[in-house]
Amino acid sequence: MNNQTITSYGSILVLELILKSEEYLSELIKTFPSIEDKVLSFSVDPGCSCRNDIIKFYDENKESVSKFTENFLSQHPNAIDYRAFIQKYETNVVSGQFFKVDKTESAYMEFVDRMQQEKWAFRYMSVAVEDDKYVIFFA
Repeated sequence: MNNQTITSYGSILVLELILKSEEYLSELIKTFPSIEDKVLSFSVDPGCSCRNDIIKFYDENKESVSKFTENFLSQHPNAIDYRAFIQKYETNVVSGQFFKVDKTESAYMEFVDRMQQEKWAFRYMSVAVEDDKYVIFFA
């Protein structure tokens, strides 16, 4: 996994490694002792508020944490199942696309289900009406 890939998945990858690899957890604490309590709390309770603190720490130290993670993964390539990780977190960017959906509750619900199943990523969506259809634009 190269630095560009690590940076693109950012804090999600760090959080996943904290949960999946005790060795990563240990080395992360040794390298960045200021977040030891947050990382240890998160490793026991992934739903804790410390998750946000780890993300904030990553955002403020993106270059050094990404480099640390890249070095760790080059030395421990089996620390994470890369294919499973990508499958779990990969999204489909639909910005700039539009779709027409029948103007019925069931058709709209099927469309929303498709969005969730295919993990669509976008900043916002606009909905307009054209005859008997919804026109949905993503940006």
